[in-house]
Amino acid sequence: MQKQTTIEVQLYMVGICLLLAAPFILIVYRYLRIRLPILAIPCLLRTFTGYYCPGCGGTRAVYALLHLQLWRSFCYHPMVPYVAAVYVWFMVSQTIEKISHHKLRIGMKWNPVWLWIALVILLVNVLVKDGALFFFHIDLMEMI
Repeated sequence: MQKQTTIEVQLYMVGICLLLAAPFILIVYRYLRIRLPILAIPCLLRTFTGYYCPGCGGTRAVYALLHLQLWRSFCYHPMVPYVAAVYVWFMVSQTIEKISHHKLRIGMKWNPVWLWIALVILLVNVLVKDGALFFFHIDLMEMI
């Protein structure tokens, strides 16, 4: 039980660090006028084979999510809204549990199932996008 708590505390600290880093990154992005095409590195798998890698669409999905375009974010890469939802629920539930001094035991517990779900989402995403491209010559990413 102690190891479980340690993992959750460590994940909570990483989540806090991400939360604290986000405003800094957004300020730098806004005031230095850095645009995403400058930061985007072309996918080598897509460049050489014409097929999407498991990460293709991730940057566009984050951008759409930050602009509250949830459906578009899901279409670009369904793992991005999934990870965002798990992150928000984990942070909110852990914070409520900590504020209540563990009287409200609603804190999300670490479970490897969350990673298996992410892996399934990743595989289905690649199979759908590359399957449509291979079998039907339809580029779903261009349709979004």
